[in-house]
Amino acid sequence: MKNVAVLGGAFDPVHKDHMRVARTCLDRGFCDEVWFMPSPDRWDKQLNASPEDRFAMLELAFSGDKRLFLSDLEIQQGDYRGSYVFLMSLKEKFPEINFRLLTGADTYEGIPHWRDPLNFYGTNYNGHLLLRDIELIVFARNGYPQPDMEQHKRNGYAPLYWLGPEQGFNGVYSSTAIRRSLLLNRSVCPQGLEPSVYDYIIKHDLYRE
Repeated sequence: MKNVAVLGGAFDPVHKDHMRVARTCLDRGFCDEVWFMPSPDRWDKQLNASPEDRFAMLELAFSGDKRLFLSDLEIQQGDYRGSYVFLMSLKEKFPEINFRLLTGADTYEGIPHWRDPLNFYGTNYNGHLLLRDIELIVFARNGYPQPDMEQHKRNGYAPLYWLGPEQGFNGVYSSTAIRRSLLLNRSVCPQGLEPSVYDYIIKHDLYRE
């Protein structure tokens, strides 16, 4: 069965660490392909660029690696339903694929509180179901600890794979910092941003406020 890592998120904008973590994941053998899945507009964060612009910037960021795929399936879903609902729909749509969620160490501790915003009434989180049913690949983020792999296993969760400095990845860029840099000085391409994505941002007048 083919292993596919799903890298979701806002990509607001996409930066070089997004590409680097995907390729490192592939090179370490944690997956056979990485599918980039930009989210639609979300209830849990204010997005600065439209789904169409974020998708277009992702298209520009790819550089011909046939192991990387860009999909608008989550955008087509319409309303943001959270990771568990979306990943289960992928499993139903592609039963021949084993999907793994590629996510940062900064989000790992919060997964039990993930939810489906269209079916949430105060206590019905579904993050524990994601941990039970979906294998994780967690990558290092500055200032956040490596997950407790043994405790994860004792909890009865699906397998977890760690992608840290010892495996060749240590993230240094963030979309927030790039947007802040663009606000301060739009005449220079921020570090971590592909020149083609920078040109798109300037051409379409994104990230002014």
